Amino acid sequence: MTTAERTMNDGFEAPRASVAVRRRPRRAGARWALAREIVREAFYGIARNRMRAGLSMLGISWGIVSVVTLMAYGNGFQGAIMSGFRGAFSNGVVVIWPGQTSMQAGGERSGRRIPLELPDVETIRQLPTVAFASPEYVYRTSITFGDRVVQQPVRGVNVEYGRMRNERPAQDMGRWLNGEDLVQRRRVAFIGAEIHRKLFDGRNPVGQTIRIGGLPFEVIGVLAEKVQMSAYFAPDRYCVFIPYTVMNQLRDGRYLSVLVFQTRDPMQQDKALAQVRETMGRIKGFNPADERALNLMDSVEFTNSIGGITNGLKFILTLIGVLTLAIGGVGIMNIMFVSVTERTREIGIRKALGARRKAILFQFLLEGLVVTFCGGLVGVVASAGLVWAISPRPFLAELLDDVTRQSDIHLMLSVELLATCTLILMLVGIVAGFLPALRASRLDPIESLRYE
Repeated sequence: MTTAERTMNDGFEAPRASVAVRRRPRRAGARWALAREIVREAFYGIARNRMRAGLSMLGISWGIVSVVTLMAYGNGFQGAIMSGFRGAFSNGVVVIWPGQTSMQAGGERSGRRIPLELPDVETIRQLPTVAFASPEYVYRTSITFGDRVVQQPVRGVNVEYGRMRNERPAQDMGRWLNGEDLVQRRRVAFIGAEIHRKLFDGRNPVGQTIRIGGLPFEVIGVLAEKVQMSAYFAPDRYCVFIPYTVMNQLRDGRYLSVLVFQTRDPMQQDKALAQVRETMGRIKGFNPADERALNLMDSVEFTNSIGGITNGLKFILTLIGVLTLAIGGVGIMNIMFVSVTERTREIGIRKALGARRKAILFQFLLEGLVVTFCGGLVGVVASAGLVWAISPRPFLAELLDDVTRQSDIHLMLSVELLATCTLILMLVGIVAGFLPALRASRLDPIESLRYE
């Protein structure tokens, strides 16, 4: 009686592979036949141990749910933070504040005040690295409509300011300032959403007349609701914007409160800021290296700082998810090792009949990959349902009075996230399946046939 016959009598199911045990094929058709046989044997092995494969898939699915959910939360957290900042500034915007020198320059002692004046705006606008510039006068005064009165900041600005600060009118609620308003010194006002609510109870105010500091101004537009995490003086929704050319009717217009400009290329932000300091230092008579002479609030630097914090959080969340997924990978590896041990005699028979080590290796590796990716697919589907069910999560909306809820955490499934999960799955599947497959391919056929 042959070894294969004795094995069958012992109740062990003999391998069904015939093509997989052939010597190296010499034709392309034979190679495809060999590959098909390896795939068939791999799926047969999984089907024969359905319960074991199902538990392995469950571990991988749980790991994928953890990875996807945590990464989606990290993306949503970053999106909430960045949306709050983008509402205040376009990319590359810088706000210059008057400062005080800390170095001697041009025979002047340190401690000298450096004011900002209207001609400085045009000087900065003419620099090749600057795209837009605007003066900004800020004056807190009474704003009245009928018998309703509020005390809020009034900002005197130009047309370019609206583009730099994302001042967009609400739908069917008028317009922003234009060039004719400035040239003709029109008394027109663009009001914030909170001013609109307090003075007009939500009614359309366009064309109505309000009084600012006792002077009549026509309302030309209402600011759309926007998220604003970063603000100076006051959030825009509490402000009124008027042409800077009429600001001197309310207050002394010689000195600016701040000067706002936007660089042409945020990638060259440091060069642009150095050029601004050099130019202003030459005009105002201070050392350009004196950073206290002018205080600059740089949106690019702030964005990079926020990005570093949020990216760090995303990395920690992703690491936690990957470690959870790795536990599922270890479970697959252990089960595959058990499978190799249980099928030792089968492997010995196949090797005795001429199966090559490569065929054995690919079969067990394929089993591990199939289990991993099937579990991963189930996990991704479950994650999508979970993300949809729990999103959005409360975050900054209450703090920022954000009626649009844009600053809450909206869990997001992005292409980048799914690609990252696929890559992680590939690594887990290869590592979890390779070591057991390598052990199976290295089994000695004689010792395997003796295995009990």
